[in-house]
Amino acid sequence: MNNFTFEYPAVFLLLIPFVLCAIFCKQRATSFYIPHILNMPLHVKKTRLSAILKWISLTLIVTALASPVIQSESTPKRYSHALMLLMDVSESMVRGALGFGQMGRYENKFDMSKYLASEFILKRENDNVGVIVFGDFAYVASPLTFDHKSASRLLETILPGVAGRKTAMYDALFLSTRLLQKSEAKEKVAILLTDGFNTAGKVPFNVALRAIQSEKIKVYTIGIGREGEYDEAVLRHIAKQSGGDFYKAKDEKTLQLIYEQIDKQEKSLLKSQTIVRYEYLYMYPLSFGFVTLLGYLLMVLKEQE
Repeated sequence: MNNFTFEYPAVFLLLIPFVLCAIFCKQRATSFYIPHILNMPLHVKKTRLSAILKWISLTLIVTALASPVIQSESTPKRYSHALMLLMDVSESMVRGALGFGQMGRYENKFDMSKYLASEFILKRENDNVGVIVFGDFAYVASPLTFDHKSASRLLETILPGVAGRKTAMYDALFLSTRLLQKSEAKEKVAILLTDGFNTAGKVPFNVALRAIQSEKIKVYTIGIGREGEYDEAVLRHIAKQSGGDFYKAKDEKTLQLIYEQIDKQEKSLLKSQTIVRYEYLYMYPLSFGFVTLLGYLLMVLKEQE
């Protein structure tokens, strides 16, 4: 954002005595003498052009003294959070849909989960966001990015079962640490959503947990579906050991409230400092002021001939 202003606007008050003097003051001396150069009468026949040049030069010089500047403000983006969404895409997410979609927008847990997650991504304006999906294995659907719209659209296009039928939950947790360890964000957060137990993958639970703790990643775990359908004890333990929270999403409204609560808890804390740059413009009125002053003096000399 650019703003034109003056550093010393009070300098324009200097014009007031000049204007008053031009109206009320009478010249007493008839001439002044500059040795060896010229004898310039003050009472000479003046043209309107010379008077205009005189006032233009005076105004421009005073304007230069007021120091006109263009202020440009910029706020560099400094992101305080790097956030990974870990989404269960196993086939169980499209089964047992009873209790979901009560607001009439979604057919099953999977559709509801990915669309609410995509809405959550769009809210995280100041965060670096990525998406990992997991089934038989875990893979990066979207790396950490500031392009939230693209990440949100990509998440909406994911199909159930794209990574297999089972649930490699620990692999997804371990993979998230690999991505987040490269981030320089002040806070590192992962949101793990699943409707089942860890039934696949190569990474042991203890290895995944140690990796999370070593990178100081706060994990919010969400068990979606009926109680007993997901591994509540493990999800609670992951959340507790990482400093996060565990949530139960029994229906669409509950999951919406969970995302809202996480959004409030993980507000961006690092504010960027506004940088103000100044482009000084005094040389332009000063240059034109001297040019018009020179023109005025030349006209005065011509008028006295």
